[in-house]
Amino acid sequence: MKQILSNDIINQYLPTLIKCPLFNKLGEPELRSYLHNAKVIVHSYKKNDFIALSGDPMEGIGVILEGSALLTRENVMGQRVIMANLEQSDIFGEALLFSKQPLWPATIKATKVSKIMFIPLETFIDTLPDCQQCQTKILSNLLEDLSEKAILLTRKVHYLTLKGMREKIFAYLTDIYKRQQSTTIHLPHNREQMAEVLNVSRTALSRELGRLRDEGIIDITGRTVTLKDIEGIEEFGFNSF
Repeated sequence: MKQILSNDIINQYLPTLIKCPLFNKLGEPELRSYLHNAKVIVHSYKKNDFIALSGDPMEGIGVILEGSALLTRENVMGQRVIMANLEQSDIFGEALLFSKQPLWPATIKATKVSKIMFIPLETFIDTLPDCQQCQTKILSNLLEDLSEKAILLTRKVHYLTLKGMREKIFAYLTDIYKRQQSTTIHLPHNREQMAEVLNVSRTALSRELGRLRDEGIIDITGRTVTLKDIEGIEEFGFNSF
């Protein structure tokens, strides 16, 4: 059910919403004005609940107020591929907002107890009282976010075009290295999730990571990886082709 958020809810989640890319460069007074006028939908989910199933109609752009989720798809062989990790303040579903058939193309599953705010289409196209300027900024932020995610999707396609396991791992590590700007990086995925991102088997992935460690190319402990041969690893990065 669409609702205007109460002051208590706005105060509770304002720090989270300020960090949301959809509300980038909005001052607190502008954001409060928008939230006091925009009718949104808020749902709560338990861990492992489905937030959306592929083929379901979408209610609007999702904003994660609490918790985290995985956006996944299954290929024709029934293998699950992770498309995105979604954390607090992240948004999803923006590519569908103006679609003629706004159906979820992927499945979204809560990995923690979560609360999601859905912002329906009319909130973006209807003029809200005293919010015209902030609505313009929000639409600009939406376009910027779409551009960034299009680049991210291209990177994922890049992983799939690489034939060798080692090349896929190097491309994956290079992307994280460039984001974190450190040769000691923290992986955003566990081993099973990393295998799904690269569309490889977990056993083969673990075996190749062990080889890379034994050859002195990386050190790996849990999700912490030290890149010891960064020049060789970067050779297969997305921007190297």
